[in-house]
Amino acid sequence: MIKKIKVFFSSHVWKVTFSFKGFVIKWLSVFSVIWMFINFVDHYMKKAKLPMWDISVWYVLIAGIIIAIWLSRPRLTRTVRLKDKDITITIKVDDMFRQKGSVAIIPTNVWFKLDHVPEASSQVQYKKKFFSNEAEFNSQLESQLIDKQHVMSMFNNQPIKEFPIGTVIRIETPTKKMKAAYMVVTAKLNSHGRGIPSHDDLKQGLAFVWEYISTSGAREPLVIPIMGSGRHRINVNRFELMHDIVESFLQAIHHNKFTEELTLVIHPDSFLRHEYSLDDMEEYLRYMCKFGSMV
Repeated sequence: MIKKIKVFFSSHVWKVTFSFKGFVIKWLSVFSVIWMFINFVDHYMKKAKLPMWDISVWYVLIAGIIIAIWLSRPRLTRTVRLKDKDITITIKVDDMFRQKGSVAIIPTNVWFKLDHVPEASSQVQYKKKFFSNEAEFNSQLESQLIDKQHVMSMFNNQPIKEFPIGTVIRIETPTKKMKAAYMVVTAKLNSHGRGIPSHDDLKQGLAFVWEYISTSGAREPLVIPIMGSGRHRINVNRFELMHDIVESFLQAIHHNKFTEELTLVIHPDSFLRHEYSLDDMEEYLRYMCKFGSMV
């Protein structure tokens, strides 16, 4: 929440979302409403007109400015409804794991190993936020992987199970804050345990996770980060990665309505670091929700 507040008051978000024209229109609208109310009271209670330098008039002016600024404030959540379907796609600046009642979609690697993954990754954050200890998380992980197809590989001279791209498992979260998480394999690792950049692997993983949810999941709100921009090291911009998520989702939802709500989340730190424009993202979402299913 603190990071989200920091984003709200950042110069970047006001620069890309604040419109002086919109502010003037809102201020005039608010001022007109307040002044009309004053005239109404003055007329029916037969009070004398106030001179412009009277303190009450300045109260009205200041109140109008404050309300207009509030109405012109940056919107860190943008929601678009899919044409002809009762489905919404939302993009918001927030912590993915603060979305109560949702099911997270978390990218992972072919080994499902987190010990060499950075602390800031969504896999590690999920484990630390919702599980009291590592054994509890690993127990669920192993039970879900036991019947999954795999091959044996080697890492640091130790045998390790390697699962194919697109393998999906569901981990139940032991708290009411977030229902569960779908972990989907979207990245292969090299001999040093580092991700091998592959745009095709990411798109394949997305296709498999939508298929898995449509056939095996419940109809629940879904939340997903902009996958591929971090540890995947994929050399494409974040709009392309966002496009991959939205386009693959629209193609999947066209055949099976497996959710009524998809939320794409941008972490506040990432939003400030890369200076996203939510206006551009919202415009893109509106286009895709109107025409994407026909492309």
